[in-house]
Amino acid sequence: MVQRLTSVHLARPGNAARPPLLFPLALVLLVAGFFLAPWSLEHKAHAALHGLCAQRPSHSFAFDGRHLPFDGRMTGIYGGFLVASLYLATRGRYRAFGLPQPLTMITLGALVASMAVDGVNSLLLDLRLWHPYEPRNAYRLLTGLGAGVTLAAGVCYLLATTLWRSGRPTSTVNGPREVGLLALLQAPLALAVMSGASWLYMPVTLLLLTGATLTVGGLMLVVVVLVSRREGTFVSPRQLEWSATVALLLAVAVMAGIAAARYLLEQVTGAPPLM
Repeated sequence: MVQRLTSVHLARPGNAARPPLLFPLALVLLVAGFFLAPWSLEHKAHAALHGLCAQRPSHSFAFDGRHLPFDGRMTGIYGGFLVASLYLATRGRYRAFGLPQPLTMITLGALVASMAVDGVNSLLLDLRLWHPYEPRNAYRLLTGLGAGVTLAAGVCYLLATTLWRSGRPTSTVNGPREVGLLALLQAPLALAVMSGASWLYMPVTLLLLTGATLTVGGLMLVVVVLVSRREGTFVSPRQLEWSATVALLLAVAVMAGIAAARYLLEQVTGAPPLM
């Protein structure tokens, strides 16, 4: 670990002149295929994310009658993950090898615990049992956003310690104050979702699609690197071109496969739609 933290490595000159094209090409083709598919954005997004969420209309935010493809809690998790990940990336934390301090980890854990408490409260209502308070989509969204922050911090640390040969001995998240900042950065998204303004449906939906793909893709990247036994060997993002492309395609395949399996199960069992 000391060697990985302190050594400095340069990419080979032969690779420097070759721009990475495979990943952008795959990304453009996937995005183009999604937008060119002959269905409405609402139906395509709902189908793409069908395997990642129950998609209960009563638990989801609506924009002029159009429900988001995720329910309130999942909207928070994946939206919060994307916002927090963008912040961590701009701060260079995807090369941070240090674990957060104990108090920071407790704070991050408290965000997940708050979502768990809200989820149990909703479950008690579904079971027609006593519950401390009336569930609301706003609570699902806000606690989900907090959990998304913690998820982003965890995936960031996992990627940093799996991919890079050398990195920084700093923490992924530096103190409870930064956790608070990450939570505060979720405010624009929270306000946009709760506003229900019809013109915000498309950008929020695309943000959720991006967040979900980024989450699954990040985990797939770790799997690809570990399976290929290349952990701790990368020096620059350019060297990740092949691994990142495979991870992106795997992420899309996994999401599509789970969604298809759920659609098939619903058809075979005749399960009624969730309310």
